[in-house]
Amino acid sequence: MTGREVLKENEGILKSIIRSIDKNLDYTVVDSTEAQGARFSLQLTLRGRHATVSLSIDDLRLAGADAVRRNAVRQKMKSTRDHMMDNHLPDVLGSKIAKMLKASAATQESFQHSAFRRSPRR
Repeated sequence: MTGREVLKENEGILKSIIRSIDKNLDYTVVDSTEAQGARFSLQLTLRGRHATVSLSIDDLRLAGADAVRRNAVRQKMKSTRDHMMDNHLPDVLGSKIAKMLKASAATQESFQHSAFRRSPRR
């Protein structure tokens, strides 16, 4: 059985898994030009954001009867969806400059006087 036949047979299972994650989550099967063997890719779309997840055809085929496989497929899609919806802030300063600023702030804190510290005797 080819991958496309397995996908067509198990399309209802795939829809129910995706619907259990988020009812507004859309998916499309990505045509892969590379021979990936027993894997297929789904492009998940939600609120203008896109992500691609690669799944095993065997996992999808066995998800109808095996709850463990079904949950594994669901968790992989859900983690991809959660990662897709994270708010990633752009790195404006760059990591090297941010480390330098953090280090300079740490040295300035060590020179601040504490109210609990005794002053030296004169």
